[in-house]
Amino acid sequence: MKGKKIDGLYQLQGNIVLGTAAVASSLGDKDADTTRLWHMRLGHISERGLQILSKKGLLARVKSGKLDFCEHCVYGKQFRVKFSIVIHKTKGILDYIHSDLWGPSSQVSLGGSRYLMTLIDDYSRKVWAYFLKS
Repeated sequence: MKGKKIDGLYQLQGNIVLGTAAVASSLGDKDADTTRLWHMRLGHISERGLQILSKKGLLARVKSGKLDFCEHCVYGKQFRVKFSIVIHKTKGILDYIHSDLWGPSSQVSLGGSRYLMTLIDDYSRKVWAYFLKS
C-alpha cells in the first residue's frame, strides 16, 4: 500500500470496491469486477473456492472469472520469523551478560558523553552503566 503526503497527512492510494456501484461504473470486465468483489467479501478466498461456490449456486447470479493480482493476499501470506524460546541456566556470576546500548543523545552530558551502555549479569542481576563519548 502506498500513500501520498498532503498537508501533513498521508492519504493511502489503493483500489476500493464498493458493491454494485463500483461494478456498474467500471469500464472493464464486469465478471472480473464481481469476482474481485466476492473475493474480498469472503475474506480473500481462493479462485478455486469462488469457482466451487459459483457452481453450487451460492453466489447470487455471479459467474466466477479470473482473479487479478491481490496485494492484500500477498501481505497476508507473509510472516515474521520469531525467536525461539530459550531458557538460560546460569551457574555463576558472569556466565551470561545482557547488554544494551542507548544513543546518540541529542544533548551531550557534562562529561561529553552521548551514549549509555548497560550490562546486566543474568545470575546476580547486578547492573553496570557506562557513559561513552563516541
